[in-house]
Amino acid sequence: MVDIKRFREWLIELKENVNGQAKDVQIEGIALAVREGHIIRKLRDRRGVILCAKYPDATVDGDADNFSSDNDMVLFLLEKVPSGSQSDEDELAHYAALQQLMLALRNRLMDSPFVCDDEMQVVSGLTIEWEYDIFGGWNGLSIGFKLQDYA
Repeated sequence: MVDIKRFREWLIELKENVNGQAKDVQIEGIALAVREGHIIRKLRDRRGVILCAKYPDATVDGDADNFSSDNDMVLFLLEKVPSGSQSDEDELAHYAALQQLMLALRNRLMDSPFVCDDEMQVVSGLTIEWEYDIFGGWNGLSIGFKLQDYA
């Protein structure tokens, strides 16, 4: 099971790495919560693009001497957009900018291992989905995968 303090550090590192590759839009902050429903409260007064995640659930396999955990991960790249405030062209441009951030995030996740001491690695395919009006009016993309750790 991923240590949640280390998980938050990893999200910060991921944010910085993606921002280093971004051209037009930057990730402004991180929202981390126990449940996806709790993210709504964390996002209430936030502005800009936010990298959101819930604490990962884990499935442990092996025995006391040799085990690993598969952690179910879903990360969201979201920005608050009031419903009906954008023309079709503005909406397309907004999603296109977020898509570029997501592609940088995807590329970073595919660099395996992506922590210095090989403690975690992506072990499943990545699922990227478009998001509209989630968490109280936020739009963007999400990416789901399993992250394996040996701690």
